[in-house]
Amino acid sequence: MYSPKIDEGLIPVLYRLAKERKIPMTRLVNEILRNALGESLEDPVGAGNHPEGNSSGSLR
Repeated sequence: MYSPKIDEGLIPVLYRLAKERKIPMTRLVNEILRNALGESLEDPVGAGNHPEGNSSGSLR
């Protein structure tokens, strides 16, 4: 499985936020990503909303 590297400058910020909220950093990052992605998570991969799937090459 692909595991992207988090930018080193973000680690201290994430660490402090996780400590303030008393949750693990992984849970914090998951929450942040889910909130940022929003409705994109409800659209399954291959549903046609990807630039590769759009024959015009433009984003929808």
